[in-house]
Amino acid sequence: MMVQDLRGSEGPLLVVSNRLPFVFQRGDTGLTRRPSPGGLVTALDPVLRKRGGTWLGWPGGDIGIEDALELRGDQYRVAPVILSESEITRYYHGFSNRTLWPLFHSLPARTGFDERDWEAYQRVNLRFANAALEELDAANWVWIHDYQLMLVPEFVRREMSGGRLGFFLHVPFPCYDIYRALPWQSELLRGLLACDLVGFQVESYMRNFMECAERILGARVDREYGVIEYAGHRTRVGSFPIGIDREYFETRAEASPPARSPRRERILFGADRLDYTKGIPERIRAVERLLDLHPEYREKVVLLQIAVPSRSQVAEYRALKREIDELVGRVNGRFATPSWSPIRYIYQSLSHDRLARFYRDADVALVTPLRDGMNLVAKEFVACQVGDPGVLVLSTLAGAAESMEEALLVNPHDVQGTADAIHRALCMPRDERAERMNSLRARERSNDVHAWVNGFLARLG
Repeated sequence: MMVQDLRGSEGPLLVVSNRLPFVFQRGDTGLTRRPSPGGLVTALDPVLRKRGGTWLGWPGGDIGIEDALELRGDQYRVAPVILSESEITRYYHGFSNRTLWPLFHSLPARTGFDERDWEAYQRVNLRFANAALEELDAANWVWIHDYQLMLVPEFVRREMSGGRLGFFLHVPFPCYDIYRALPWQSELLRGLLACDLVGFQVESYMRNFMECAERILGARVDREYGVIEYAGHRTRVGSFPIGIDREYFETRAEASPPARSPRRERILFGADRLDYTKGIPERIRAVERLLDLHPEYREKVVLLQIAVPSRSQVAEYRALKREIDELVGRVNGRFATPSWSPIRYIYQSLSHDRLARFYRDADVALVTPLRDGMNLVAKEFVACQVGDPGVLVLSTLAGAAESMEEALLVNPHDVQGTADAIHRALCMPRDERAERMNSLRARERSNDVHAWVNGFLARLG
């Protein structure tokens, strides 16, 4: 039995996620492909390149079954699940991102509940499950990902014979008092408890899940060993902090050309998907407070903020973009001179090569989400710190804060405290910067994406 498990943990995988590792866009020349944004692709694409298998997901955009798609991956197969426009509206923009996303990030005031969205979520999850069952001949280890597909495990389990079924939740799992506001709380819990293993980013999310299973479903919970028994099935749970492909980012940072001339400004750097959980407005206000309290930084410090476009069809995200645009304009209007602006705001997706160069050359990285499952930007910054060491300012409300204790930890809602942390980072002696960064880099070297995958699959086996 042990030999079979070890062979399975090294063999092909069937990865099931909402998105494929790339999306299609329709233009004047037809369909074009570009990499999907987000941490899941960053984490899993190199794993499937190495191991082989199949990635099943939605190709994005307005793609229909009549479109001829070039779906061959690099070293693995890609299987599309096509969604209609109404399904995208109700399953994706509706239940996934207007209900589960804010609720799981502990923002109940932003959460909406709509029965029609829930019905679409059920239908789409069933379609993903049926598509997964068709792929089981190639790989009978199924690894399902994230909050968009929480019903898929139960649908797959009904028809699956043998093999192993795992699920990983990349976002936080909320506490009982917040989760129980969801009208369909029991159905989602039952969906996940059909798995052999359910993984979470950090232990606090795992504990929240166990409490909800116990109090809502009446499941038997063994907290010491991480086992939940429900409806005759045993599900193991565990925390598996996700890493990055450290070598990939480090190599790009080392290969990137150096700056053409000495900089006259010190760089504060932020890179985020445009989302209300990322704390971008609060970050800009903290920089404004810094310039108010420390005029000596004027014309000497710049916040370079990258915002990757996201969910522009959703009203809340369009409102967020307007808020950020207005904040940037206000702060630049207050402090800018003919030769300097305190904030440089780039609203676009950047290649990994450009990001690696920005990470490497930043003096301070501001990773200050209001809530985050893990946050891979913090880890990417650390991996790219191959020169003069910078400082990581990190939100205590990101999962990464539980292990990256050498960062300067801040409450992102505390504008004054964040401004003080930025000041401390800018004043930090080189020896202290190097000591902190060396410790962070050593930990990420050990806990990279390959260790994350191997740890999860070893437990699944």
